[in-house]
Amino acid sequence: MSHPTSSTFDALQAHFKAGMSQPPPFGPSQGKQENDGGDTRRTGPFAQAQAISSAAWNKQTNIAGKRPAEDLLIDPRLSKTPRYDYASFPSIGAAAEQLDQDEETSTDLGGTQEYTYPAPDSASAPTYYSPLPQGFDHGSAPRQNAVPTHRANNFIDSATDALLKRQLELQDKSDEGSESENRRRGLSRYDEEEDDEPQRTRRSRGRGRGGRARGTKRGPRKAAEPTGDVKYRIHMASSAYTDGRLDEALEWVEDAIRINAETYRAWTLLASILQEKGDLKGSFTARVFSCHLQPKHVEGWLHCARMGKELRDELPEDGAEFLEQISICCSAALRADINNREARHERAAIAAERGQIRTAAKDYLYLLEHADYDVEALRLYAEMTMILASRGKRNPYKPSSAIDWYSRAFAHFRANAIDDRHPFEWQDIDVFSRLLIHVEHTKDALYEIKSLARWLLGRSSESFWDDWQDDDREWDVDNARRTGFDEFQEGRYPESSYGSGFPLDMRTKLAVLRLKLGDLDEAQRHINHLDPEGPNGAHILSNEPHLLVEVASALYESDLREMALRFFEPLLSIPDVLDSAALLAAGRCYLDAGDQRQAEECFSAAIDADESNDEASIDARYELAKMYEAAREEQEAYILVNEAIRLQQAHDEAEDENDEDDVGEHYGSDDDARSRFGIGAARKKRPKNRRVPRPLKPKAPRKPKSSALDKDGRRPRPRRKVFGRSEEVTLEEKRRAEELTAAWRTVHSTREFADKETQIGPSDAFMRAARELVDDFRSCKGFYTWEKYLTHLGIDEDKQIYVSRNRNLIEMKERLSHNLSPYGPNAERQLGERTALSYRGVPFSEWLDLFLEYAIGLAHYERFQESYQVCESARDAEVFAKNKEDMFLIHVTWAACALRARDEETCVAAARFLMRDRQFDSDPFRMFAALCRLCPSPASWYASGPVQKYMLRQIKLMDRALVSGGAEDSDDEEAKNEEAKTNSGRVYPSKELDVTLLVLYGHILFVSNSFTYALNYFLRAYSIDPTNKMILLSVGQCYIHYALKRQSENRQYLLIQGFVFLHRYYDLKVASADAAERQEAHYNMARSYHAIGIPHLAAEFYQRVLRDIPDDSEPGILGSGDLSQEAAYNLQQICWAGGDLDAVKALSERYLML
Repeated sequence: MSHPTSSTFDALQAHFKAGMSQPPPFGPSQGKQENDGGDTRRTGPFAQAQAISSAAWNKQTNIAGKRPAEDLLIDPRLSKTPRYDYASFPSIGAAAEQLDQDEETSTDLGGTQEYTYPAPDSASAPTYYSPLPQGFDHGSAPRQNAVPTHRANNFIDSATDALLKRQLELQDKSDEGSESENRRRGLSRYDEEEDDEPQRTRRSRGRGRGGRARGTKRGPRKAAEPTGDVKYRIHMASSAYTDGRLDEALEWVEDAIRINAETYRAWTLLASILQEKGDLKGSFTARVFSCHLQPKHVEGWLHCARMGKELRDELPEDGAEFLEQISICCSAALRADINNREARHERAAIAAERGQIRTAAKDYLYLLEHADYDVEALRLYAEMTMILASRGKRNPYKPSSAIDWYSRAFAHFRANAIDDRHPFEWQDIDVFSRLLIHVEHTKDALYEIKSLARWLLGRSSESFWDDWQDDDREWDVDNARRTGFDEFQEGRYPESSYGSGFPLDMRTKLAVLRLKLGDLDEAQRHINHLDPEGPNGAHILSNEPHLLVEVASALYESDLREMALRFFEPLLSIPDVLDSAALLAAGRCYLDAGDQRQAEECFSAAIDADESNDEASIDARYELAKMYEAAREEQEAYILVNEAIRLQQAHDEAEDENDEDDVGEHYGSDDDARSRFGIGAARKKRPKNRRVPRPLKPKAPRKPKSSALDKDGRRPRPRRKVFGRSEEVTLEEKRRAEELTAAWRTVHSTREFADKETQIGPSDAFMRAARELVDDFRSCKGFYTWEKYLTHLGIDEDKQIYVSRNRNLIEMKERLSHNLSPYGPNAERQLGERTALSYRGVPFSEWLDLFLEYAIGLAHYERFQESYQVCESARDAEVFAKNKEDMFLIHVTWAACALRARDEETCVAAARFLMRDRQFDSDPFRMFAALCRLCPSPASWYASGPVQKYMLRQIKLMDRALVSGGAEDSDDEEAKNEEAKTNSGRVYPSKELDVTLLVLYGHILFVSNSFTYALNYFLRAYSIDPTNKMILLSVGQCYIHYALKRQSENRQYLLIQGFVFLHRYYDLKVASADAAERQEAHYNMARSYHAIGIPHLAAEFYQRVLRDIPDDSEPGILGSGDLSQEAAYNLQQICWAGGDLDAVKALSERYLML
């Protein structure tokens, strides 16, 4: 049973564990230690306090291990008092006296103890050691040894006393029986043995295979009955919730959950409160937790699933998380009720949406096997089997199995009436026909469509039409051809049961099947009903354009491309009707007709319209690249074929990943006993040298990938129309210029009217306009070298591996790479002259400001990789790379984005560029140190190997330049080569050592714990600038840290040396007029004494820190400069180790309260 915990008692116990686990150390001046014949004891004024403290702690820990924390609270209502009421702590002396009384009582009663709270005035004042002087102001009155018992008697009623007394008695009995067992093997959450169950010996415990005890129940234990304090808090929360006091109700219910998190009522109440407060996501999470406490309650899981579906629509940014939670809820409901149709339907739908097609097919198949012809499950199962079959991978769910299930359903519904619960619709005939077409049973599909349609229209008795498959006269609008059939009786059935009542989508299927069979005349009869130029053309275009797409695609596959254009042309003007495959087919039709302009339009639209990077998008790029190659546009063709190769590789990898997503999913489901049996059989049958792949963890639904150039959120790369008319190209350029002009106006307006006081970060309008302008600048090939331009497009020639299943793409790439002739130097120089001052009428300086501002905005919205790419694009642009100041601004902005991302590696890279670009200057070294200081991450890159080597090379170059002869007189050829490579011909300008470089390298060695080597460089810097406070502090700290190492030979000497430098540093620092500098000096000295274990000196300097507090109303870049909280905390630890609880309380109340 999990007992409640008390924050007050936990605080006291934690303080005792931290400070009183051992008696506090005493120096020679505080007490005398005598050794007489091996009898070591302490004498002096603190011996009694030490003995009392040890006894109190030892006894207190024994009681704390057996008593629940709430024993210190007489009434649960007292828990609403402040958690850290130090005035209510019993003193050490009182605790010791009371524990001595308990020992005597337990001896008299035969070991039976009953906890008695000490009276308020029964204990004397505590005796403790305090490093603080007598005059130190605790900030409060002398501490009174008060216990809340004398206040509780005023309002505690007898019923509450009886309840708590009974609770303590039950806990004592359970503790006595389980204490020894708990110490031996610990408490287990899954141990279901009752406390009063007799202990079974090792021999009596029958152990089966696997070592598990016989008869032991598996699974989690039943939740414990809530105790009285939990019920009280839930009651108070319910009352507050009913009265509309939601904040108070939330505090009560959270307190109840803190005590016992296995209370179902508390979680449901928390969900209701959060829902009332508008926290829908938190309410959903609380309901899911409550369902885990009652896992057999199916309706609770289903309610959570429905709630998750609603929240997924309201919070689309968390859609992936909600989908996973819905799937978990449905699986839990199925574990409780394996035949629950709603849960299985919902889990299958979620699996299909997350891309786990095989899992969805398994659930739909289970519904078909255990339900009475669930038509909805059958329909969706058929869709899943066709998707799996289209991947070309082996799987147990084939379209043939769906055909069999459909055949059984049709036979059942024909023999019986159609079930109202599972209505049979025309859509099922369409799905069934697509299944037959998928397995290439064209004639069977034709037969089944007509037979099933006849049945749905109420003409089942005219079965003689089944023997006539030469044409489709049965479905003509008139009876001209039907009357030629002998068995046909005109007027027996209404005209609506023939051609006039035949749906257009079914007629479209007949036309497609006739085209596949090569029966063009019969197909033409059906196509005439769908002609966009016919009487029904306008209606079909507006309501059912997908039928025209199906007919046009079938005509294209039948190599009737001229006729297919009649259906494609009117669809081009309707948005979002043609997908990438249809646009590819239309482009090829135009290409065969010789209309290259329309073909280019269709191929470009297919590239832009595709969202999944399927085969159609790859083929569209290939076709367009062939057109550009023929038109001698090798650069555009080369870019397109590289995009196609990259997409082909991604498509192949995605297919393999999709196949692995569902590996083993149809085995081992915890709600299907047959599946568990199947996996056992599979393990027996498989060869020993093969392993069964483990089921993968459920993944979040994949977001549809955008085109290759849109992977970073940018718009697709604008393409120049090679085959467009001159007037069309002019109009397109004019329209583009107007869009960019409007974007510049938006940028200027947002800068002018931005509210600096209230607005945090750039506005959305600015980000959209800046993105459009930056992408346009980056799309201009004249600003980049050919290699850099390809790199920005994601085409890395050095790293690209030409592996693809499409040999045509590889051959075209190789052919274009040999024939490619990027613009020569003359063309590049002409472009540079033409755009030397501006681009699109805007100066380059303004373009650079836009780049940097946009990068900062991206970093503000935590789109760090995109901000890095913007900075990289600005760096690689030739118009900026030739200007040293522009490169400085770019790298400073890059470093600012890295600071926002807490990316120390990028910060160091930016600082390295500045150090290389401005070699032998001190400011880049200071910039490097500042960036590493500001980045809140471990100092791994600050002291990394490459940084150390670079700094050491700079020091060697400086030393060679200053010694006589320099590197020219050196016989070390390797040193000369290294200097020439690193220095790039530049000469160290100064005649003195660079103190900043020496100190920086010393700090790098200091962080690496190389104190002896760091001292070498610190002392060199000290010889140049002996009054530098940072150098003095660094030398002193280096000596002290080296003295604390085990390898130090003369520790006393090192400590003296270190404190000599520290006191010089202190004298210089305290002479400053700035209180912050003086406080810093006090704190550094206190920390140094604290580190070597001299607490009384450390306490003196800590108190100076608390007395010399600066005016820090306006904090700087590095935050607040006030060190009083740090000093108070460290001083509090010293006082606690000495037992001065009054000082601990006073310091906390005065300095550590937020």
